[in-house]
Amino acid sequence: MKFAAAIAALAAFTVTQVSANASIVSEYDALGATDQGALHNCLNNYRTNNWDGMDCGGRGWFKGSHKYKNPTNCWDACAGLIVQAIDRGATSVECDDQEGGAKCWMGYH
Repeated sequence: MKFAAAIAALAAFTVTQVSANASIVSEYDALGATDQGALHNCLNNYRTNNWDGMDCGGRGWFKGSHKYKNPTNCWDACAGLIVQAIDRGATSVECDDQEGGAKCWMGYH
C-alpha cells in the first residue's frame, strides 16, 4: 500500500510544472465519485505526440489545437493544472494554453 502511495505521489510531482499561459477554463465537480488514481494514470499515459482523444478512467479525454505545433507541449503546459483538478475531485475539466496566436486545449469530461 505504501508503495502505491509513493508511486502516486511521484507521478503527481512529475507533472506539476505548467506554462505561465495555461489556465483551467472549466471545471465541474458534479455529484458522483471519480477514480482519482485511474485519472492520474490516464493523464500520465496521455502525454503522446498526437491530438487523438481517448476513453480512460470512466471519462472521455480530449486534446486539440488551433495552430499549436506540438501536442506533447500542450500536455506539458496543462498537466499540472489537470492534476490539481483531479485531486479536487473534478468530474470534468478543460485546460487551455495560449502561445502567441496558437492555442491548445485538453481535459476530460
